[in-house]
Amino acid sequence: MTLKLNKIVQFRSDLLFEGAVDVGWFIKDPQKCQKAAEAFVFHGPTYHGVTQEEIGTSHGHALIDTASFVRSIVICCYGSKDEPFHLAIAGYGTGKSHLAVTIASLLSSPESKTSKEILSNLELADETIGSEVRATLKVEKIPCLTVALNGMNNFDLAAEFTRQVIHQLNILNIDTRAIDDLRPRFKNAVNLLNISTDKDIKSLISDCNVKKRSELIDKLQEHDEAIYSKVQEFFALKGIPLKAIGDETVKDVIDTVCREYCGEDKPFKHFLILFDEFGRYSEFATLQSQVAGSGVLQHLYEGVQSNSENVTFIGFIQFDLNAYVQRIAPEFKNEILRVSTRYQSAKKSYLSINLETLIANLLEKLDKEKLDSIFDKNAEKKASEEMARQLRQWFPVANNHYLWRDSSKFHTVIRKGCWPFSPYSVWFLFHLAAAGKHLQQRSALAFMGDAFRKYQNENIEDISSWDISPADMWSDDLEEELRSSEEGGNLGMITNSYATVFARYGHQLPSEGIKILKSIVLAAKMGLNASSKEDAISALAKLAELMQITSKKLFVSLNLRIISLRGILVYDNLKF
Repeated sequence: MTLKLNKIVQFRSDLLFEGAVDVGWFIKDPQKCQKAAEAFVFHGPTYHGVTQEEIGTSHGHALIDTASFVRSIVICCYGSKDEPFHLAIAGYGTGKSHLAVTIASLLSSPESKTSKEILSNLELADETIGSEVRATLKVEKIPCLTVALNGMNNFDLAAEFTRQVIHQLNILNIDTRAIDDLRPRFKNAVNLLNISTDKDIKSLISDCNVKKRSELIDKLQEHDEAIYSKVQEFFALKGIPLKAIGDETVKDVIDTVCREYCGEDKPFKHFLILFDEFGRYSEFATLQSQVAGSGVLQHLYEGVQSNSENVTFIGFIQFDLNAYVQRIAPEFKNEILRVSTRYQSAKKSYLSINLETLIANLLEKLDKEKLDSIFDKNAEKKASEEMARQLRQWFPVANNHYLWRDSSKFHTVIRKGCWPFSPYSVWFLFHLAAAGKHLQQRSALAFMGDAFRKYQNENIEDISSWDISPADMWSDDLEEELRSSEEGGNLGMITNSYATVFARYGHQLPSEGIKILKSIVLAAKMGLNASSKEDAISALAKLAELMQITSKKLFVSLNLRIISLRGILVYDNLKF
């Protein structure tokens, strides 16, 4: 019986949130934030996406799964553990922002429907950890006052801190006078607006892109710096001076929040600071201190340190902090070093994001019984064993990963769970995400979504022999990402070489020949380790999902010479 792919499996693109989750949704878009948090897929200590050997030990980052990481943060916020600073590292597109949104949603409202859904997902990953966290929050019930910062945005840190704190206090109808007193210039601006007529401030209302005076006042009460700047300029032209800037620091804000709002008999149990892309913001704060605020990250550190019993700081980074130091121009290095040296004392964790499990969860099985009836056969399990053996032989790094060396898990999670993507495609996606150097603009999961949509209307006759190969995943966007990474680092130039060959000879090549060329590029990126020319052809046939005999004929007809050199395939001497 022939069925279209999208009648067998559905790709849950709605859970990808257009390829990127923004931690800023926590304040800007609560509905989207809740949806993202409820969709987060945890993994427990049994399934690690990377190994401690891979990440090394010299940098001090300990390998940890997302379920255990959340438990450690809950203990810090609701227990007696005094560990105020945490740095969590994971590559681009592996879900750091999604995890940050989930933690923010869970601890800012532990009794909400969203939190209950998050706890259920946590229990699916590890029942013991999930139950422990659920029990802790059931006893405590009191929320954490949470600030969620996106370091990709260029903001004044003290202003953004205050804005988010006041926003949440207002939602819960908690008196904001303690924060208002810290920044009296906003109160003075509100007072001026209150005694002005609508006619007097008509142009100001228009300039601020609001419809009425009350909207201006609301924004000022939330300490909106952009609005304040326009109000200050407006009244300055009328000869009524207002203080242009404030001298309050991030430390002042943290001190006030902890003293007035967090702790015993206060509305919040703890003050939680989630700082996504903290490394990138440290670069920005160093290079543009006039915008971020002078010494803001030092003030942040001192504020957390001084209130360690009531504050937990979590900085999410792509690389160890030293890597961000190396990217700064020499004349700024001393400045960023003063900051990074302080934060290096934080507890460091390397998030072992399990991409394979996430892929399996994104592929919703519409006809699960049919898939089970096919893949649960002994013959298919044997086929998976051989597939896993070959893959580990061609890509030895796979031997370091639990899911890829355990035959049973390989078959269940990777072969069956990730179908219609072939195990080689899943390994390719895993490599893109884990390597952290090939992708800059889009995530591995975004490319996976592109490939599924490309083949979703394909008619499938034999499920066990049909899948989406790495070569099938090729797209203009993927090619551009690979080319960009080559231009920006020491990653060879094989994608550029492919582009040159394709531009000159692509119109002469059969579709199978083009797939072979794409497979060569992808094999090079994944570090194919072939023992011979015959072995290389076999591997490339798998990456292109072509019969080996077809591949051999193509190599002969294209006069393509394959060389295995230090585990990397190169090609040359194309003649037509």
